[in-house]
Amino acid sequence: MMMFVIVIFIQVFFARNINANEPVIIHTQYGDVLGYQTNLARIFYGIPFAQPPTGALRWQPPVPVAKWHPKVINATRPSPACSQPTSTMTPIFIATTVSEDCLYLNLFTPIPSNSSLAKPLPVMIFIHGGNFQFTDASQPVFESEHLVNTTNVIVVLIQYRLGVLGFFATGTGPNDIKGNYGILDQRLAIAWVKANIDAFGGDPNEITLFGQSAGAQSTALHYVTSEMQLFFQRAIIQSSPMTIQFRTYLEYVTPGTLLAEQLHCAIGNVTCFRTRSTNEIIAAQNIVNKMLTSLDILFFFEPWTPVIDNVIVHGQLLDIVRNISFPLKPLIIGTVIEESLDFVYGTWQKPLSPSEYIGIGLIIFRENAFKVLKQYPPDSSDDQRPLLSRVATQWVFACSTRVFARKAASYYYVFSYPFDTINSKNRIQCSNHACHGDELPFTFESHWDNFTDAGRRVSQSMATYWTNFAKSEDPNEPLKVSIPWPRVTTGKETYMYFQDPLYIGQNYLKSDCDFWDKIGYKNYFLD
Repeated sequence: MMMFVIVIFIQVFFARNINANEPVIIHTQYGDVLGYQTNLARIFYGIPFAQPPTGALRWQPPVPVAKWHPKVINATRPSPACSQPTSTMTPIFIATTVSEDCLYLNLFTPIPSNSSLAKPLPVMIFIHGGNFQFTDASQPVFESEHLVNTTNVIVVLIQYRLGVLGFFATGTGPNDIKGNYGILDQRLAIAWVKANIDAFGGDPNEITLFGQSAGAQSTALHYVTSEMQLFFQRAIIQSSPMTIQFRTYLEYVTPGTLLAEQLHCAIGNVTCFRTRSTNEIIAAQNIVNKMLTSLDILFFFEPWTPVIDNVIVHGQLLDIVRNISFPLKPLIIGTVIEESLDFVYGTWQKPLSPSEYIGIGLIIFRENAFKVLKQYPPDSSDDQRPLLSRVATQWVFACSTRVFARKAASYYYVFSYPFDTINSKNRIQCSNHACHGDELPFTFESHWDNFTDAGRRVSQSMATYWTNFAKSEDPNEPLKVSIPWPRVTTGKETYMYFQDPLYIGQNYLKSDCDFWDKIGYKNYFLD
């Protein structure tokens, strides 16, 4: 078997041109895993945690992976992303290879010390975003080699089924597509990590969940789900669009009808759906994405959400956290300052006139439109997109996040440092702005070599606070920090403002969020 391992590694060495890397074998309860060690970290790509969700397992709960011994898992190259349409997102988040066989995870560990007294390391499990239908765990922005080296934590990145294959739902009957398969994939991956991380030097009782965007919504869902409480100790929620609602089964009727038409199946004929190829399903999904499936415009940004089935998902996040029946775990939560700029400019690619801005307000807010337009009247410019971006950032992200934070948060942050190296090439509208997702290279220290000195200061600070929290539930220790980050307390809503230099602020967007709290964050078309 050792000769087999050596042959695999030699092939990978020349295929990827890895310099000075050494093969690493980890013995797990399932069998051996082959990764490699660089001068900074140990890296394992594409470790399976479930059987491929293909054939009869499509639109079924994930089945745990079987033992693979005596086979050795080659974890030296990334696995394909879960099947998805071609994305219009910034290229740093676009998957290059996709497959329905995609339930794998990536694992980064520090190089172990030679001491026999070394303690198991804290573990951070990341759930990627992408509107519940795009991207994957192997994007360059998530490369954690530098992060684990400088902070001495283990980072795990998990994949889950996306879009129609992960979240589409038809009902609760025995032959129905029940939905929430992507959430169940996440649950199984988290359970696999807890059961196996000790083989990689991790502490199964020191697990922090963190996620961004749709991954933050997923993290928030696990955070408020009683069945998940044994699997993690703390959480970090980054840029969750809390105002975007999860669908009900009724709200999946229209997209289901349109999907059936594209697949040439009778409405509700799930057997027909199952006979279609992956490519046919993704092509149909891509077409339906461009159609009007609801009067709720926010579903345009997340067409395939978790479904409220009262088994896995018991309601909307803001409703669940208000009525929680168990003690909530320590939490860091926050947003970036211009979350919606990229979405607004991507949706309305030409300048918006004042009349168009008013029309959008009337469509979205209906009976509350005049209150919103009075609070945020069109300005004198020829383009109202900056104003619409401000409104959307507050209503969809920042202020609904404040509602969640008031019920749960230990620490609150706002990120405002622009990442111009990437933005200037791929997202012109975000140049010199801090847009949705721009904190990620700083969180993971993944573009360290390209950061300016100021960018490195921001990145090092963010990584230190995040990993301190994973180690001690306090972002201020054990590693030294430049500015103590105060806890959120009743009547004193302090937050860390990530800029260069860092500073502590109070009552972020208070008057604006007080206004939005009165307007509310519900779906007006269903009230």
